[in-house]
Amino acid sequence: MPTLAITSLIRDEDPLNRMIDFAIGNGFKAVELNGRHHCAEKLSQEDLNYLRGVADAHGITINLHYNHGAMPGSHSASVWQETLESLKRNLEMTKNLGGKVVVLHPGKIDVPTLAAPEDGSELIRREAIRNLKRFVGEVAPVAEELGINVCIENLFHDPGYVLQSYEELASVIDDADSPNVGATVDVGHCNRGDGITDAIRDLGSRVRHLHLNDVIDGVDHLEIGTGILDLDEMEPLISSGLDIDFATLEVGKPPDSEGIMLRSREVLRNRYGADVD
Repeated sequence: MPTLAITSLIRDEDPLNRMIDFAIGNGFKAVELNGRHHCAEKLSQEDLNYLRGVADAHGITINLHYNHGAMPGSHSASVWQETLESLKRNLEMTKNLGGKVVVLHPGKIDVPTLAAPEDGSELIRREAIRNLKRFVGEVAPVAEELGINVCIENLFHDPGYVLQSYEELASVIDDADSPNVGATVDVGHCNRGDGITDAIRDLGSRVRHLHLNDVIDGVDHLEIGTGILDLDEMEPLISSGLDIDFATLEVGKPPDSEGIMLRSREVLRNRYGADVD
């Protein structure tokens, strides 16, 4: 069973230590930083020293979910380059914190002349995929040097998104040809789209990281055990020989954030046994 992690931020106004203290107090061994707020561009040196101290003192791995709104497939040369340099900074930060994984969203189509990502043609989308592959190709050797796994997350296969299938995600990973580039499977995203079984089939050993959450009426990131998530269907991701070290509980919507996380962990323990840590 991969080590369970929690996210570092539930409410934007919460202090950095809130979820860190919760992790320590409840035996979680990993935290995934929310890159919208907890990133190299926004954390002070004091914050970074605090996180490193927590990691060393309590044996907690500090991973990172890079900026959720990133556009690594952008048609804008300046946006593409700025995103690349930012991700490199955040890879270095994660290394310095003792982390192992940085999650990357493949993002939406980003063309300066388009009013909306959904307006992009198939030719534009194909060019965005090439931009994304070029981006990941630039990141891969940096990740290898730092010993960080860059795990590209499955998003939605809806109009406006760069990737429209698990096969396309697999192709991005394969083109990078790097032991430090893999996939993050978000089972909630799967259950809002093409399903968990197809993700396992199409991504296979490329899967290196998990985001766990449930779905009700098309709404994801909900408490595990309350929606349509099939724990039997998910079992190959949990108990197989895949090289997956961490699974982040992407749950905890207010007001009962902590209770949702603890109950979600208990559901996983009841299904998969004491190995859930």
